[in-house]
Amino acid sequence: MNGPLMVTVSGVRGIIGSSLLPSVISKYVTAFALLQHGRKIIVGRDSRVSGPWIEKLTQGILMAQGYECVDVGVVPTPTVQFMVTEEKADGGIIITSSHNPVEWNGLKFVGSDGLFLSPEKCAELFSLADSGPFVFPSYHSMGKVTSLATASQRHIEAIVALPYVNVASIQARSFKIVLDSVNGAGGPIMHSLLTHLGADVVGMNLDPSGIFAHKPEPVPANLGSLCDAVKANGADLGIAVDPDVDRCVLINEHGEPLGEEYTLAIVVDFLLKHVGKRGPVCKNLSTSRAIDDIARSYGCPVFNTPVGEIHVAKKMVEVNAIIGGEGNGGVMLPDIHIGRDAPIAAVLVLQALVAHGGSISQLKAGLPQYEIVKLTAPIEGIDPDAVVQHFQQIWEGRASLTSTDGLRIDTPDWWVHLRKSNTEPIIRVIGEGGGFAQSMERCQQFLTDIVQFSQQYKNK
Repeated sequence: MNGPLMVTVSGVRGIIGSSLLPSVISKYVTAFALLQHGRKIIVGRDSRVSGPWIEKLTQGILMAQGYECVDVGVVPTPTVQFMVTEEKADGGIIITSSHNPVEWNGLKFVGSDGLFLSPEKCAELFSLADSGPFVFPSYHSMGKVTSLATASQRHIEAIVALPYVNVASIQARSFKIVLDSVNGAGGPIMHSLLTHLGADVVGMNLDPSGIFAHKPEPVPANLGSLCDAVKANGADLGIAVDPDVDRCVLINEHGEPLGEEYTLAIVVDFLLKHVGKRGPVCKNLSTSRAIDDIARSYGCPVFNTPVGEIHVAKKMVEVNAIIGGEGNGGVMLPDIHIGRDAPIAAVLVLQALVAHGGSISQLKAGLPQYEIVKLTAPIEGIDPDAVVQHFQQIWEGRASLTSTDGLRIDTPDWWVHLRKSNTEPIIRVIGEGGGFAQSMERCQQFLTDIVQFSQQYKNK
């Protein structure tokens, strides 16, 4: 087996034909089936071209383990999470590699509570997968595959039925929206949802072909065509989602990226200011201080967690949070389910625009203003913990340090978070404070220091 196989709390991801092989799929799906001790599992996938064979193999293994495998087809990751709880299933498997390139695919595992597996449960799953060989029941205990074609529609219906979503008021605004779903799973559900809300939708890359029209991660560098289309069409905003539709990123009416952080900021502000919710707010350590400022202005505590949806989700359950998310366009609303959900994010942003009455750039201008910088440093062959320890020694006593996930360095004026990726052999350098130019200069300096340390580390 050649190529990277990423086995983390984010699931299992690899390159088709290289590291993600039928034997790999088989052992992890079998282990998950044994771990859940149940009878029903929801299976859905994004639109990747390798999805069909992985889907068939997954279904066959679950049948062989005696499960009813409920096939929901090509749907968003959050739709599978939502359907696990709706159908009272024993778990879910999502065939996706999120924002990784087209040659990648993978598996995400959902527990019976609709949440991704905890780190402890993941460790148990991975250990079981490596333990083989497995015992399968005999012919009289075979399971079955059933199809459920209404999963996306049920997801939409639950969102628009929220008591603080006023469909008529959104329809009255007649928003013009350019939507880019990068040929992932999001085209059908997002177009259907926005059309239901009365929007004039200009579609880009809506066909769920799995042949991504551009790099699939919804970051500004990959959204130039969307920005141009917003301007060319005189749209009120642009919306970009990633291939498995758990991240929602916004473009303003001038064709400028709002910044990934501001999807969550707009939703938090809307829920606290206009809906009147009060309670804990959860986010990860790499998310903007804008969330802290908004929550503080309404007397709501903020809890920071390690990066990774499951860490935010677990903290939300623990503290009974009213809202949570991550600064990558991920919004987690427990009133529907505790998972990042782009359809939920899009609807609440539109409702926030209705409540505000102005444009999306004006809405952002009324929120705390921060410019976050996100850079990456390749560390293949380097121990990421050694990188973190190096910077911890440098900054000890000079700043407030948090080491629950890499190292976050906090000062009154700025912060920088250094952490290894769960999915790639890189160190992420995220920071904000003092405006974009200062944040970029600061993060670039950390990046340079990482490169220098890496060279010294290799020469030892």
